[in-house]
Amino acid sequence: MAPYTEAVEENKPDNDSGSSLAGADTTRTNGAPTNTTASNGARDPEKDEVERIGTYDKIELTEDMCYDQLGFGYSNLKKWTILSVIFIVQVSMNFNTSLYSNAVTGISEEFGVSAQAARCGAMIFLVMYAFGCELWAPWSEELGRKPILQLSLFLVNIWQLPVALAPNFASIMVGRTLGGLSSAGGSVTLGMIADMWEADNQQYAVAFVVFSSVGGSVLGPVVGGFVEQ
Repeated sequence: MAPYTEAVEENKPDNDSGSSLAGADTTRTNGAPTNTTASNGARDPEKDEVERIGTYDKIELTEDMCYDQLGFGYSNLKKWTILSVIFIVQVSMNFNTSLYSNAVTGISEEFGVSAQAARCGAMIFLVMYAFGCELWAPWSEELGRKPILQLSLFLVNIWQLPVALAPNFASIMVGRTLGGLSSAGGSVTLGMIADMWEADNQQYAVAFVVFSSVGGSVLGPVVGGFVEQ
């Protein structure tokens, strides 16, 4: 019986080695399991980092990996310089909205429409402005803020030409509709603030941009009085 007992004990798995293998973390590389624990029991930090990111062939960049290269890392001077340009853009867009009101009387007399109908040009611009903000915002996330704002401003200015040279009232309505739809300032400017300031530090930047909206609406009637004359 003694030789049989010794043979059984020799084939018996080692509990210590079995538990260490069971406790080791494994991943799969090309379908085959790979042990991420080194032979001395320490984990391989490089493999752990790749495993944490997600894949072995593609790495997803996050804000933490390049924080200093983002807008958050800009100096305060650069941030407020950019925001000052955005201030002017936002003023011009809201100035475009409010300036139209001073032309109601002239449009009514020129094209033989009622004052109520002439005011529809201001109404349609604001309605399409709301849709334009929703239209341009996703594109600014994919293509960048600057090209979207430049294209938006270009189209807004282009669509004012049919309004200025309109042979009839319908042309004014079409130009105002397309101009409102081409306006991207309402959403993209706030997105730029989120690109440069953390949520806890955005209050002054948001107030600055909101003031530009109010300032443009106030500036329109002031200038519009001289334009009307």
